[in-house]
Amino acid sequence: MKRLWLILLIPLLTGCWDSRNIEELSIVVGMGVDNSKKKDEIMLTQQILVPPGSSVHENQAQLKYKNVTVSAKTLHEAIRDSLLITNTVLTNHQRILLINEDVLKKVPMEAIINQSIRDNNTRRSCLVFLTRRPTKEILGRADDGEIPSNVIYELKDNVKRTNKIFPPLTMGKASSSLQSDGSFAIQAVDIRRGKLILEGAGVINNSKLVGVMNKEDIAALNWLNGNVKGGIIDAVQHGKPLSVEVIKRTRKKITTELNGDHLKINVKIGYTGRLSEDWYGKENSFEEAYLKKTERIAEEEVEKNVKKIVYKLQHEYKTGVAGFYRYVENQHPEFWENNKQKWDEVFSKADINYELDIRIIDFGSKGGIK
Repeated sequence: MKRLWLILLIPLLTGCWDSRNIEELSIVVGMGVDNSKKKDEIMLTQQILVPPGSSVHENQAQLKYKNVTVSAKTLHEAIRDSLLITNTVLTNHQRILLINEDVLKKVPMEAIINQSIRDNNTRRSCLVFLTRRPTKEILGRADDGEIPSNVIYELKDNVKRTNKIFPPLTMGKASSSLQSDGSFAIQAVDIRRGKLILEGAGVINNSKLVGVMNKEDIAALNWLNGNVKGGIIDAVQHGKPLSVEVIKRTRKKITTELNGDHLKINVKIGYTGRLSEDWYGKENSFEEAYLKKTERIAEEEVEKNVKKIVYKLQHEYKTGVAGFYRYVENQHPEFWENNKQKWDEVFSKADINYELDIRIIDFGSKGGIK
């Protein structure tokens, strides 16, 4: 028995035979893909953490980073070539992938994320963003000592406070969408007044960039999908501006109907809100009739913008980026199976009916005039 215990304890005394010091590793937190000046090559920028205390001259408490840029014919080759100028690269903690829009004019998005999806070390929860500027420039934009990849990653949390950004697009979601109907939207990152910001979005269809949305388009598409988690509805009453703050979604019902091969999509969305600002001098929120009128004004403002984005999706982008194919697939599986190869055409001709119900349940401490 003593001999058995000795055998069991030996592995605990030997330690990790393949362990390495953290200073010998390159932990990647972000990557960016740009076109290369070399023909038939792409340029990969890796943002790598520099552990605190790796130099006696560094602030022990501050985590630093370095960017390594390499050009090659494939992403995997670029990653391996980066080993010529840095330590062993680990992508287990990669948080973001930036893709410059010029790249998607030459290379399908499916090819760009192919290596990452195949690599078991890269997390499928890694977020994907589009950029108009070179990703190398975005990843080089330090903000008060912050690591650019971390700044961009954390901006996603503002989806609960504004409806002008999309819910985070993970590598896994992008891959899944590319394998299904191939159509989705991807949040864009830019620089304004020296600061990293989320602004605009790209429309991806069949792995190609087919259009670019502004922030108003993003808000309208979020309303259409029922994906709004927060933010403001700006409207006008009696010639004066007002704002209704979104509180909570109370209803989301999407149904589809078929009349032969013609598709009809019915979207019914409900939200509670708070009258957060009203510039009309004679407002009286204590009166139910006044609140009801304000609710209708807010609803009409959103429905007007939704109508605009539906027109863009059907006539400009000609793609079902709204994700309604999932409802058609579930509710009419036989129709979907026969028409999934021409979904963009079916969607572009579909009737889309949108109804929004806003209920103002709060108006703060001011509700009327004396």
